[in-house]
Amino acid sequence: MIPREPPPWLEALQSRFGEVLRTPLDRSAGTLTATPEAYPVEARDDVTAGPRTAAEARLAVYNRQYWFRLFTVLQTVFPLLVDLLGAWDFNAYASDFLLAHPPRGWDLERVPDGFEVFFAERLRGHRDEAVLVAAAQLDAGWRALLRQPPSRPFRPSPEEAARLLDGHLRPSPSVLLMEDAWGLLHRKVSLAGPRAEVASPRPLRRAASWFCVVREPGGVRHIALEAGEGTLLALLRGLPLREALARLESACDEASREALPEAAQRWLARGAERGMWLGVDEPQRRTQV
Repeated sequence: MIPREPPPWLEALQSRFGEVLRTPLDRSAGTLTATPEAYPVEARDDVTAGPRTAAEARLAVYNRQYWFRLFTVLQTVFPLLVDLLGAWDFNAYASDFLLAHPPRGWDLERVPDGFEVFFAERLRGHRDEAVLVAAAQLDAGWRALLRQPPSRPFRPSPEEAARLLDGHLRPSPSVLLMEDAWGLLHRKVSLAGPRAEVASPRPLRRAASWFCVVREPGGVRHIALEAGEGTLLALLRGLPLREALARLESACDEASREALPEAAQRWLARGAERGMWLGVDEPQRRTQV
């Protein structure tokens, strides 16, 4: 059966109603408020007044619920960022994002796609840019992991083993590697428990630490890494193993350099067991990830 084209009057009605829904809520009074006077006049004529409610007020109900629902979706995906910014300031960024990138499909799960990129661009020059962008990336990376299959141990084939030193290890999307300079991982994990009051948007900086978050059958698991281990795994995201090891060795002091061969073997074995890689690509076949 060939689908019929919708009648023009229905397309016009839906377009006007969509414009009502997307009308931004006003923030000037310190609360999110609908502004019916900003709705298209034609849209107001589409709705009849109720026994106790004007047509504009009835449209405002849908307008508010549209924004509240989308704010909830974004806040659910970026809980760490909400915790650092506070819901009010977070919703300001979310509103700008939704106006620039309005939802185009039926799946609400797709609404947050690209928010962390938009947020990072908007935050350029902000005094807390580094920590807030890192928080957004951690939230987004965590979300991406939940969409991936569980990781599997990496077992290189004989052909892959032969080019291991000079090939490129292909990272698995089921493992997130990140350097944490502000204790963001601990803070994110703590959000799953009883909520404390929102703290300062500038957590105390501490010595950088590396961690990986691994997608497993029951969810995700976060694992602390040794400093050299995290550095090596990060280098392997862009360099062949031989060159990554050389870079790491050149940055070591003499005592660490002597222990590096044994440590590197241990780190690589653990990375393989956690499924950090999917295969070994030859340099000329390397694709960007």
